[in-house]
Amino acid sequence: MNKSEALVNDMGMRVVKLCIVLGIMFLFRYLISMIEVFDEMEFFNTGLTVLDVVIGAANAVILTFLIKFGFYLTKHYEMINFPKAMVIAKWIVMLIASIIAYQTFYHIAKHLFRRHDIEVYNVTFLCVSLLLLTRLMVLIFSNMEKITDLFTGRLKAIFKEPELEVEEPEVKTEEFKCKGCGNVLGKDVVFCPKCGTKVS
Repeated sequence: MNKSEALVNDMGMRVVKLCIVLGIMFLFRYLISMIEVFDEMEFFNTGLTVLDVVIGAANAVILTFLIKFGFYLTKHYEMINFPKAMVIAKWIVMLIASIIAYQTFYHIAKHLFRRHDIEVYNVTFLCVSLLLLTRLMVLIFSNMEKITDLFTGRLKAIFKEPELEVEEPEVKTEEFKCKGCGNVLGKDVVFCPKCGTKVS
């Protein structure tokens, strides 16, 4: 098994693990929603119940795993003949996470915000989603040919690990100091401009 195949297998395992975690969290959400007593306990006359808070927390975990997976894609995988593939995949995941976030937290926001404030919530999520969608559309349209080749099988997916940017060490310049007064001198100075001592 070569390095590309190992990375494909690793990514497949990551996707399976993500699906298992998301499946467990959605199952947890469903089971919690079946407990009626949670739906009867209200927080400070806000209309918000314990069930809403628990489901909101479960949704937050789901979103965290989704966003983490999106960033993991670009950090650990790169397609050699299609470098932007993982970036596109990341922004797709981010857009999905944004839509899920809006739908899952809308019920909580409806109870916490007043009628005119819920419009701010809607507009905020709309703007975020439009920004993500715009970024994704730019990436898709600028790489349409390679995406088509990938789906038609003309472009073989060959993966590698992204090269990490290595910071070059700073080159330290030697400082020349006058022996008489300690003044910092330039390279081609013969006499110290401060005290007149000859530089050896």
